[in-house]
Amino acid sequence: MTLQGSDPIGTRDETARAWIVRLASGSISASEMDRLESWMATDPRNRAAFLRERSSWQDLAAIEGAFVSERPLPRRRSLRWPTYLSVAAAAALAWFAVPSTWLWLRADETSARGQMREIALADGSRAVLDSDTAIAVDYNDEGREVRLLKGRAWFDVKHGDGRPFRVEVDSGSIRDIGTAFEVDHTGGQVGVAVTEGMVELKAGAEAPVLLRAGQRGTLADGTAHRVAGLPVDRIAGWRRGELLLRNVPLPDAIEAIARYRPGPVLVLGGLSDRRPVSGSFRTDRPDEALDTLAAMRGLEQSTLPGSILLLRDGKR
Repeated sequence: MTLQGSDPIGTRDETARAWIVRLASGSISASEMDRLESWMATDPRNRAAFLRERSSWQDLAAIEGAFVSERPLPRRRSLRWPTYLSVAAAAALAWFAVPSTWLWLRADETSARGQMREIALADGSRAVLDSDTAIAVDYNDEGREVRLLKGRAWFDVKHGDGRPFRVEVDSGSIRDIGTAFEVDHTGGQVGVAVTEGMVELKAGAEAPVLLRAGQRGTLADGTAHRVAGLPVDRIAGWRRGELLLRNVPLPDAIEAIARYRPGPVLVLGGLSDRRPVSGSFRTDRPDEALDTLAAMRGLEQSTLPGSILLLRDGKR
């Protein structure tokens, strides 16, 4: 069975089923992903068939172990420096070339690295996805639920609909109370910031935390907290091409800027002892921002094949 941009194997459902199996194998190539994108874009019925077939894979966590080998990994020999760089570059290219297949099976909408997308949801609400973001949408008679699988998104909720609107994350949920707000799932904890109205943060059995416009909160370790706020016009500045960093550890700052590059950034050596970073950077000029960080913190840069940027401590 060969999967093409057209339908060589019969019905749309059969083609969609074959794509699901190929995705679940974990070995799909970048060119195959391009063909899948093309096949779904060719006809809305193709995408509908893919979503139908994907519905049987909603409880992915329960079956993930079926595709993971339980055999212990063999011990690896130490690699010399040039070989290490070659292997690291190849691994980075492979990692960035193909998005997570499990994510593809769960997500309804995604944005590519270095790109933002504005999406109209079924009820008239808007979602703006930052670079490298994925969401799953579940609207039914009981409510409107969006699961933020990865990345960062800003929601402008349409009102006049009696169903509650919630954004779900692994560590809790955010319920809309007449509002527009940002949810940031790019780090170790989930951040929430309100640009209009109010939201309610809920984690576990604890009482919910209410946030109003200009206020921020976090969801982590089963708890919800209110943290220092921001002026409303500084919240979700990435929508306007601005990345605001305030006292961010250097490795985290590099990671935040690297989200906007089409190619990966490899950091060699620990940089956590360097002074934190504060500043405003353009998301459409990530390499300039990384040049600035390298100059400020004494890092050496090298460019490897595949638009891979290598950063390392210039003092060691």
